[in-house]
Amino acid sequence: MKWLGRTRAGAAAIEPGAPGAERSLVWLRLAIALAALLPTAFFAAALRIAYVEAVDAAHSRLDELARAAEEHAARAFERNELVLQQMLRLLGEDDDEALRGREAQLHEVATTILLRLPHIASISVRNVQGELLMSTLFPPASRMLGPDWRLLADRANDEVMLTVSKLRPLPGGAPGGTVELALNRSYFDEFYRRLIEGDSRLNIALLNAEGALVSRWPTLPLSDTRLAHAALTERINAGEARGRLPEGGPWPVNAEHYSAFRRIGDTSFYIATMQDAAAALAGWRHQALVLGAFLLPITLALVAASWLVLRRTHREIEARRRLRDEAAQRELAEDALRQAQKLDALGQLAGGLAHDFNNLLMVVSANAELLARSLPQAAARPELASILHAVDGGGKLTRRLLGFSRKSAQHPEVLRLQVSLEAMLDMLRTTAGKAVEITLQVEPETPAIEVDLAELEMTLINLVANARDAMGHKGRIRIHARPGRPGEGPEGNALGYAVLSVSDNGHGMSADTLNRAFEPFFTTKPPGVGTGLGLAQVYGFCVQAGGDVEVASKLRVGTTVSMLLPATARAQQPSPPQAASASRLSARVLLVEDSPELASTIAASLEKSGCRVTPVNSAYEAERLALSPGSGFDVVLTDVVMPGSDGIALATRLRKRRPELPVVLITGYSREVRHAVGSDMEVLTKPCGAEEILGALSRAISAHRPSSPMH
Repeated sequence: MKWLGRTRAGAAAIEPGAPGAERSLVWLRLAIALAALLPTAFFAAALRIAYVEAVDAAHSRLDELARAAEEHAARAFERNELVLQQMLRLLGEDDDEALRGREAQLHEVATTILLRLPHIASISVRNVQGELLMSTLFPPASRMLGPDWRLLADRANDEVMLTVSKLRPLPGGAPGGTVELALNRSYFDEFYRRLIEGDSRLNIALLNAEGALVSRWPTLPLSDTRLAHAALTERINAGEARGRLPEGGPWPVNAEHYSAFRRIGDTSFYIATMQDAAAALAGWRHQALVLGAFLLPITLALVAASWLVLRRTHREIEARRRLRDEAAQRELAEDALRQAQKLDALGQLAGGLAHDFNNLLMVVSANAELLARSLPQAAARPELASILHAVDGGGKLTRRLLGFSRKSAQHPEVLRLQVSLEAMLDMLRTTAGKAVEITLQVEPETPAIEVDLAELEMTLINLVANARDAMGHKGRIRIHARPGRPGEGPEGNALGYAVLSVSDNGHGMSADTLNRAFEPFFTTKPPGVGTGLGLAQVYGFCVQAGGDVEVASKLRVGTTVSMLLPATARAQQPSPPQAASASRLSARVLLVEDSPELASTIAASLEKSGCRVTPVNSAYEAERLALSPGSGFDVVLTDVVMPGSDGIALATRLRKRRPELPVVLITGYSREVRHAVGSDMEVLTKPCGAEEILGALSRAISAHRPSSPMH
């Protein structure tokens, strides 16, 4: 929690020195700048010239490699075409049966060709249906029919880099199948290996026009193995198929590499070469180190001499400034610590009082409802209505106390302030009154938050009511939501914070009032007008949500209260439909409550509605009864805060051993209730009426056993 706008000791500016000293400081600063800038400019110019030369040398090397690989691949592709023509002439116009009869002859000729041309891995002949008629992968004696042979042949050819095929026409122009050449990957890889002479900084690749990688050496993994097809097409159409690619061009790596490519004759294949930029610039870096080693000591010596003189001049002034700043920071830290300790002690006291008071209110409200149901003639009595009204007011008071003490039972949900604040605007305008103008601004980038919607509404109502009173029921209130800036808000939330602020143009607060603004029961309003719990509830809401609150105020200008609420990445869930409350329920209820008066009151209310209630005063006794054979309980209603084992621990154990038995929690406060709310357990907040309890029991039973008897 931060109080802004306070007078901070030691915040005065540094006292200036004499005019002569100021002029000396100016000349010293100029000398330091020149001592650093002149050698740096020379160093940068020399490095730029050497860099251009190194890049040109790398491009020339890549272009030479691409030209050599292009010539090698072009010769291989020319031989492919000759082999295909030779095989077509050998096959002639024979049909499939004739070719099967000549399989041995065809196999012998094809094998002879493979011996002469090592870049071809295999030669195969297929018919129109794709069946192999001959393949050098298998001797004629092992020929198999059908697609099984084709599958085995494809699996056996692990070294195939690329398959080149040519259609075999029959008399009349009908297709008679294909002749296929499988190129040997190792043939090209070995040539590329010899070409770069073991220099691992270089890479050579064979690609098709679509940018698909066919062969590459070294065979290192790349994040992407495709060239940009559009870039290749554009270069070809522009008549630039031969030449160097620009840095960061269509090569399947980032701009930290240099590359070049060449088209292989009239084919649709390309040779691409690439070198890591860091390796290409290794010599340039060496020159930079040598030049830097020469210039750096000189530059440092000049700068150090000037800087030492300047530092000596500043030393005394800086020492005085640090002393004043440290004293001011220490004073602020001590004030913040004392305030936090005071608020924490008040919160502990408020939480304990609210817990006991909630039990008393529960007894009063339950007995008042029992009286109204037992004596219909008393239901319309104004005295009874006054009792219930007082119970409702007491419940609101304890909720504010629990909100300040950070022990209220929360029901957090994911909220988008762009939507939620718009929905609250009419209610806030009603709270402020017609003479107060309220404006709302929610920045689109404001992140979602996960808080209790009812608590957020109560917090904004408290802030708007305080702003209205501070302006004398006439003025302007601005509600603004935005994303938190880096470093804004408590540490520990990686997603940052959403900042929701309420500003007014009222009379503001003095420093003393600002220091006590969040204390419970502290108010500057006349007696009977304010309770002093409005800002206390705001403080408790923000801290319990995992955030913080800041207040900036200036007399006769206004006040701004900013809530820093943790952002969430969870998706917003649709609100489940609420089941209607049951007026009667036929169920066996195991009631766990350590207060005898409250237990008897709740039991009497439930029995009036048709339930059979078995009250116990400890979690141990409740667990024993619930797990005993033939217990027959339909639901467990348990308080959370009890001596020994609490209600949440009891519910956890029962859900492990009897998952079909629903558990409903009822509590005035508990820090663990936040986890229970995230599960499928019903949670009731004290004080609550008999119908609320009955509705929660009914929903819990329906969720676990839809066929349970309910009326």
